[in-house]
Order: sequence, then C-alpha cells, then structure tokens
Amino acid sequence: MERDRDNLEKYIKAKRRVDNLKNFYAHIAVYLVMNTLLFVFKVRILNFITTNGVEDQGFLNWMEWNMIFIPVIWGVVLLVTGVYFLKLKPGFFRKWEERQIQKYMEE
Repeated sequence: MERDRDNLEKYIKAKRRVDNLKNFYAHIAVYLVMNTLLFVFKVRILNFITTNGVEDQGFLNWMEWNMIFIPVIWGVVLLVTGVYFLKLKPGFFRKWEERQIQKYMEE
C-alpha cells in the first residue's frame, strides 16, 4: 500500500514537471515567433504611425524603445523561468523548497 502511494506521488510529481517543461517550451516558441515578427515589422509599424499623422518625436522614441525593451524584459523573465523549471536553482532555493514541502506534509 505504501509503495503504491509512493509511486503515485512520484507519478504526480513527474507529470507536473513534464507539464511545466511543456509549457516552458511553448513559451519559448511564442517568444521567438512574436519577437521575430516584432523586429521584422518594426520599420513598417513606425512608418504606419508616422504616415497617419503622428509627428511627436517623444512618442516615436517611446515606441522605438518599447520595441527594444519588451523582448529584453520578456527574455529575462523567460530566463528566470527556465532556470527554475530546468532545476538549475542554487542550493539555497532547493533547501528552502525541501523545508517548505516537509512543513506542509507535516500539517
């Protein structure tokens, strides 16, 4: 009976890990597609805005910086997420997780 429970817990943990990895890889794919489209159409987007009457240089600079910073910030978030899901965590995170798991299992 105890062995079945251990196997079930291992299965659930492995399934959760696979689901997390699958979602992470999907996030990478969306990141690559969206940022490729953003960089490919960057000039067209800015030209569209300027031809439709927007001449405010401050706004155009803001748009251009956003087209640079959004992929950078998104990439940093993706990197941190990857470090977490790929188990490249520093030792203190692993120890903290283990303590928390033990704490909640004892409750």
